[in-house]
Amino acid sequence: MTPPSWESILGVAKPAGCNLKAACCSVAVPSVPVWELFSKAAQGDETSRDFLSVFVPHASHQAARDFYPEDPSHIDRVLAMVTQQKTKTTLQAQQVVFYHCRNLGPDRRCQIYEDRPGFCRDYPASPMALLVKGCGYQSWVAACKTRLAELGYEIVGEAP
Repeated sequence: MTPPSWESILGVAKPAGCNLKAACCSVAVPSVPVWELFSKAAQGDETSRDFLSVFVPHASHQAARDFYPEDPSHIDRVLAMVTQQKTKTTLQAQQVVFYHCRNLGPDRRCQIYEDRPGFCRDYPASPMALLVKGCGYQSWVAACKTRLAELGYEIVGEAP
């Protein structure tokens, strides 16, 4: 049985599609540490296996900033939130790994868009995702966080 979507729980419709800026494909950060990602993949978790099959780690945080010059501050925002315990996973900065998709073409377009994995189609899976500035889903995340706050939930992390 498929769990209910955030859209149905909160009554906030997700936009029909992204703005194709390739932000999520350029500086992706899984919601779990790398060792847990590998463990989940080894245990048969499809999302973890798919992620590891298409994403390549950046050599450093600076390499991730350089790869996505449209918003290099994203790296620092993610590091601050993770290290300040504002996410479900608390890590040291050096434990945070940023990834880019191996299927991005020179024009920053997905070369397998029609056949992309399910986790790419479902992105973002949660309104708690830390999005790059300018992401087409920012308004959806903000609306979901506002709705959660209206329902009495405390939102930890960046404000809606």
